[in-house]
Amino acid sequence: MTLLDVIILLGLLLLGWIFWQHRQQSESAYRHAAYYCKQQGLQLLDVRRDTTRWSFKGRQPGWRAIFKMGFSSDGETRYEGDLELHNQQLIGVELPPFRMPDSTPMH
Repeated sequence: MTLLDVIILLGLLLLGWIFWQHRQQSESAYRHAAYYCKQQGLQLLDVRRDTTRWSFKGRQPGWRAIFKMGFSSDGETRYEGDLELHNQQLIGVELPPFRMPDSTPMH
């Protein structure tokens, strides 16, 4: 095995590790979004990764990512909010103003 083979192997292992980390983070984002929507009485439509960067939270290195969360409050209108994660930990949720369905029946 030559030095070039070792470098290529390490590069492939690094790419595999990065893919695995991003996949785990995406699954965590979906779980956080589903839980948040359930708590707020919203319908979760979809979750997608928007941005990712390497960062440090305190002394903990990891991937900081913002996910776009599509949701509906009335079953008709689509809104899009942000979920921010550091690794699998939820940092924050930002939602735009949205209309809550009228709970009183119309006569």
